[in-house]
Amino acid sequence: MDNLISANVAQRPLRTAISVTGVALGVVLIVLFVGLARGMMRDTAERQANVDAEIRMFPSGGMSLSASTLVLPTRYTTAFLHGVHPTLEPVPPIPGVVAASPVGEWLQSGTGAIGFETIDGIDYKSFIQTTHVTMFQGRPIGDGSAPGSENEAMVDRYYASNNKGVDGAPVAVGSQIKVFDHLFTVVGIYEPSVLARIKIPLHTLQQRLGGADNCTFILIKVEKPEMTEAALAALNHSYPNNNFVRTEDLPALYARGISWIEIFLNVVIGLATVISILVILLAMYTTIIERTREIGILKSLGASKGFIVMSIEKEAALISLLGVAFGFVVSIICKYGIEASTRLRIDLQGRWLLIAAAIGLLGGILGALYPAIHAANLDPVEAISYE
Repeated sequence: MDNLISANVAQRPLRTAISVTGVALGVVLIVLFVGLARGMMRDTAERQANVDAEIRMFPSGGMSLSASTLVLPTRYTTAFLHGVHPTLEPVPPIPGVVAASPVGEWLQSGTGAIGFETIDGIDYKSFIQTTHVTMFQGRPIGDGSAPGSENEAMVDRYYASNNKGVDGAPVAVGSQIKVFDHLFTVVGIYEPSVLARIKIPLHTLQQRLGGADNCTFILIKVEKPEMTEAALAALNHSYPNNNFVRTEDLPALYARGISWIEIFLNVVIGLATVISILVILLAMYTTIIERTREIGILKSLGASKGFIVMSIEKEAALISLLGVAFGFVVSIICKYGIEASTRLRIDLQGRWLLIAAAIGLLGGILGALYPAIHAANLDPVEAISYE
């Protein structure tokens, strides 16, 4: 029977190719979309993990993980260290806090096939006290207030390796890139990747967004990790109207904050399953119509209903298996092509490869079930006389 199945598949190469492509399309949808979502979340989590600061402060009114506004006064950094409250009466310094750095964030239209891109505005002197950033090439950005430092930028190594300046050449020290539709000169390349990949002076960001001495969030570094809980309690007591979050909790918060991605992935998986089922169903049903006389001959020779059903199901499984393999090959090629031409990262996890394979095979088997049962119930006499 296996020889019969392989012969049937080889006898109709065009139909087989179309069916294989349909199953492969469903596999590619699952693998690439899930891989893209997981890759972006993993990339974000890795860049968040490179922050040494144990605590992050967000403004009152709720935490936003993608804020593009500066509403948190930077004076809080002085208050944590020296006990001068920025809005109310003076309070004591927060025990254990040794450094605090304000960070401004802005979302601009992205480049490199990304819909948006985050820009960090930082005070470099305090920023390096709350992260383990070092300069790989060039020098750090200035404070933005000194003449000549207003339009300076520094980028991480990944950005430099995967982007081009306005002159079309790869980004290097001295290159110019566009931020706020203005040209910024790259004065340094840093490592490791922390928060956004592009950093400009906080003062420059503030001037571009209205001039207020505010930021998006504040990184807070404590003397020893074991002092984090005590510092967090003191911060919540002294500044109850703000939001303080442990850095180690941020990946989970990011995952919850973009839960819509999970909904989108479920829709993609459902769509891929439907595609696989419909493609195989149509292909197998067409095959039954083409082979009506052959099926009648097999039944007249004593072939049972189970034999007919298994023959068609095995053929569908073979086509689905070929489609899964082809889908994996296309997905891998697309992964390297996308990562080479954009800053997107695609994470091909073994678990999701198995899920995509299972959906492709299951969709093919389910799609062939109705045509198989229909073929098994054909009347042998009518099938043989079918034209």
